[in-house]
Amino acid sequence: MSFLAHETLKIEGMECDHCVLRVGRAIASVQGVIEVDVNLETKEAVVEFEEAKTDLKKIKAVVRDAGYEPL
Repeated sequence: MSFLAHETLKIEGMECDHCVLRVGRAIASVQGVIEVDVNLETKEAVVEFEEAKTDLKKIKAVVRDAGYEPL
């Protein structure tokens, strides 16, 4: 059985709806991510993922690759 983790990441560099889409798509592309909700106003991404398949390190890496800085 896989346990689900629920994490909120602050993300620097998002300035528009295109940024939100880009970050959301990047995070969603990680195997094991169940759900992602990116909010431009709070500059946060709420991510639900299977701990057995991925971790925050991998999720933060794809956010960086998309051109943003996860905190």
